[in-house]
Amino acid sequence: MRHSLAVRGPLPSLIAALMLTIAIAPAVKAQTQPGGKAQVSPAVEMDDLAAISAVTSINDSGPEGVVPATRGFNLSLGTSSQHDSTDGWSSILNPNVAYRLNKYLSVDAGIPIYTYISIDANVGTTAKPVYSYAVHGGVFGDTTLSFQGNVSAFSTDYNGTFSLGLPSGNTDYGLGAGQVTYNINNHFEKDWGIFNPDIELGFGDTSALVEQRVLKSYVAVGPMAHFQAGVALDLPRDMRFEADAYEELPLDTNLVYSTTGKGKKKVTTATNIDPGEDNGFITSLDIPLSPHVTLSGFYNRSLRDHDDVAGFSFTYILRAPPRISGVR
Repeated sequence: MRHSLAVRGPLPSLIAALMLTIAIAPAVKAQTQPGGKAQVSPAVEMDDLAAISAVTSINDSGPEGVVPATRGFNLSLGTSSQHDSTDGWSSILNPNVAYRLNKYLSVDAGIPIYTYISIDANVGTTAKPVYSYAVHGGVFGDTTLSFQGNVSAFSTDYNGTFSLGLPSGNTDYGLGAGQVTYNINNHFEKDWGIFNPDIELGFGDTSALVEQRVLKSYVAVGPMAHFQAGVALDLPRDMRFEADAYEELPLDTNLVYSTTGKGKKKVTTATNIDPGEDNGFITSLDIPLSPHVTLSGFYNRSLRDHDDVAGFSFTYILRAPPRISGVR
C-alpha cells in the first residue's frame, strides 16, 4: 500500500520545518553548552525536515513509516496472521531495514519468515511425487530489495520503485521464485483533501513483488504487467483506509509454484499463460496505536481464483514517523 502526506508543495513544508526548528532550538542550544556535545546541526535538521513533504512510505509491505520520512536508517518488525481460503492460517514475521538518502531517494530490504504455514509438499520422490499437507515453521520467502524515488508537483505524487527478489524462498514449498526476479512500479497519487485517488502501472517477471502486504499461496514466474486503481482515505487520529482494484496480466507463459493443490495448481512446466493471471480487489486499514506501533487489517478478494485472504498485523517501527500539525 502507498501512503502520502496531507501537505504538498515547498511553502507549507518550509513553514512546518521553520516552526519545528524554532521549537527544538532551545534543546539544540542546550546540547551545545560547555561540557555538552551537539547531536543535530541546523543545516542537517533543515535538510532532513525537507523530506517530510515527500511520501513517508512507498513500500507495499507495511504501514506509514517503514521507509523513514527523514534521512537515515530505520528498522521495523511486522507480525501478521492471515487466513487464505485455499490453505488456511499462516503466521509471518516481516523484518525490514530501510535507509533514506534524501527527500527523493530511499532503499529498503525485507524478508518474510513463516512461523506457521500449512504446505502441500512432496513427501515422495521426484519420479513418483506424493503430495501431503504438513505444518511447517521457520521457513523463508524470497528476500526483497527495493530502490524508491518520489517527487511531488501540483498536489500529485509520483513514486517509482525498482524491486529485486532474491531466491531465499523454497520453491518446493511454493514460497519462492527459484531465481532472481524484478519488478518496476509507477505509482501516481492525487491529493484531494482526505481523499487520495491513485493509479499504478508496472512490469516485472513475478507476482511475488506485487502487493506484498498480502502473501498469496503461489508465486508466478514469467513476464507480466500489473495495473491498479483505487483511493485512500485519511481518517481521524492518523488512521488510513485504502481500497484498490487490480489486474496481474501475464505476457507469456508462466511457471507457478504453489503451497496448495487447491486454487492455483502445482505447475512443474510452463504450459500456458492462464495460471499466473489474477484480478480482484484489495483493502487495508492502518490504525496507529502509538507513535511506534500500528495495527493493520487487510482483505484480498481474487475474482479469477475465487480466493479470499484476510488478516491483521502489528508493525513496530524504531523511528516513528514525524507528527507535525497539518502534516501526516
